[in-house]
Amino acid sequence: MKKWLVEELICPECKDEQTLLTLDSRKENDEEILEGRLTCPGCQGVYDIHDGIAVVVPAKTLPITRSTAGYGSTSMLSSYLWSHYSEFFNGPDATDAYKKWARAFRPRDGWALDIGCSVGRLTLELTKTHARAVGVDTSLSFIRAARHLAAQKRLEFDLILEGKITRKRSSSLDPAFGFEHAEFIVADAMALPFRSNRFATAASVNILEKVPDPLRHLEEANRIMDKTRAQFLLSDPFSWDEAVSSPDLWLGGRNSGPFKGYGLDNICRLLQEDTGVLAPGFRIQEQGEVLWKIRKTRNLWEHITSQFVMGQRLDQ
Repeated sequence: MKKWLVEELICPECKDEQTLLTLDSRKENDEEILEGRLTCPGCQGVYDIHDGIAVVVPAKTLPITRSTAGYGSTSMLSSYLWSHYSEFFNGPDATDAYKKWARAFRPRDGWALDIGCSVGRLTLELTKTHARAVGVDTSLSFIRAARHLAAQKRLEFDLILEGKITRKRSSSLDPAFGFEHAEFIVADAMALPFRSNRFATAASVNILEKVPDPLRHLEEANRIMDKTRAQFLLSDPFSWDEAVSSPDLWLGGRNSGPFKGYGLDNICRLLQEDTGVLAPGFRIQEQGEVLWKIRKTRNLWEHITSQFVMGQRLDQ
């Protein structure tokens, strides 16, 4: 973990805004903490740093981070590395989805947070418009891959063709990426380990439908954003799933209740309200759709339409 991030972290369990985690460094270099642990002076919670990766999640989230199934699987890693970076190794079916999302951001002097960063493409894009960018995800596999490619400034991985048959893929990355200004940690979108108002920009791309409590996720995103001129990008296909969250918690896809109707319409309403989970309100700068693909094998693809909205706060 880069040393510049150490003084920004709070406990995701007790969220004491006034108490930073304390560092016990056991191995480090000039730039990073490689081995050690972070401890909360309040609740005595301990968060490990191993191989440079900080895992700063509530105890109930730890089993998810350690899973080798789902988003922790080798197959999922191959799929998402292709989805994020295939344009750099001339993937014939690559899309420009991440460039489209990145174009929505305006330059800021402050920091950006990419919530649910996966293997880090949008985080790296955010270094072009922000002083520093932090990506968080609950998948240890994804965060390890993002940190590795940022350190190497290039991409190298095994692309799954079929079953255990793979092909090596490698390429350089955009030299405009501020690799030294990006960091990735394992953290929970519903218990972010950062003080309130810390980030000038936050992004939530394709994760709203994947968290067990979508409104809680928005509350956390709002908590860590600056209350004056923050910008917030939310993008999602809104393919709600009862296996992930109760329909009573969905922010769209319902025929009754406070969030009846379509997800994007409800998100736009929440953004513009002066009271509520995303207050103070945002002015909507842009809306649209991004066509996005996930490649699972050479014969199996997911084609996704992710609707998005970009909001910006004005000086209060």
